[in-house]
Amino acid sequence: MDHLGFLSNYLIVIDEGSLSAGARRTGISQPAISQQIATLEEYYGQKLLERSKAGVRPTKAGQVVCKYATQMQEAQHELLAELDILGNSTSGTLTLSTSLVMAELGVADVVYNLRHTTPDLNIVMRVEDRLVDVVRENYDLAIRTGNLGNTDGIVRKIAMIDTILVANPAYLDTHGRPHIWDDMSKLDFIEYSVGRSNGYLPVIKDNIEIEMPVRIGFTANTVNVVLSALANSVGYARMPRALVREHLKDGRLEEVFPKYKIAPKPIHVVYPHRHSLNRRSQLLIDALIDEFKTNNDVHLLHSIKKTETIA
Repeated sequence: MDHLGFLSNYLIVIDEGSLSAGARRTGISQPAISQQIATLEEYYGQKLLERSKAGVRPTKAGQVVCKYATQMQEAQHELLAELDILGNSTSGTLTLSTSLVMAELGVADVVYNLRHTTPDLNIVMRVEDRLVDVVRENYDLAIRTGNLGNTDGIVRKIAMIDTILVANPAYLDTHGRPHIWDDMSKLDFIEYSVGRSNGYLPVIKDNIEIEMPVRIGFTANTVNVVLSALANSVGYARMPRALVREHLKDGRLEEVFPKYKIAPKPIHVVYPHRHSLNRRSQLLIDALIDEFKTNNDVHLLHSIKKTETIA
């Protein structure tokens, strides 16, 4: 059996809290993932899952398996990374996770270009608006914006991206254009992913960042739904300027409260372990840094250089 693979899927089931959610995340059927766990239980001679109507959780034996399975995953990443360094090869497979925002803001173009310049590199890019676990889900690299919360792996901030508040002009015609921040309480804020703002927006006033309250009226977990909600006059939203530049230009969207500057969002790269940034991942990061240099809405950190600094 693929022991490491079965353990990895077991960790995902525990992380998701249900067999069905774990199956969706791994891309295999629920009966198949149930059989994998049954195989592990037979192998270890212990029951590893407690099932209830609320979902699944690890038994005491399962907690022990979770602990050592995580360590085994990390060791596997380190092993592959060190072997990769010995070969210094760019051939092979790079598994990448990125959000839709980052895919549209340059990651997809970088991937296309790398396929032309490095034909031996097989890139598996998954565009998903969720925070993946690069360790448990066996990703080489993830590229994300905003607050990552608690996440396994090594996180490096490489840039900041300008954000602004936008709304459909028709929405502002109906509900009024704010002149002072208190006027914002009359408008509904469209939240991108649950709990990302905690009911506040970071606003820069007199060169000081302060948290200003907002009234959340709608929440969506994908940027496409946020854009659709804006188009349907559901409220206003915080968006990367680069992503809505054309919408502003043709009048589909209007900047809200332009005299207030909204704090930029950080762009992070996340990888499984300090020693697991292989040559393939570094090649993509270097290309992404070059791409960001041409985007006026993205600001590289002064400390970030190619190759040697990230690692």
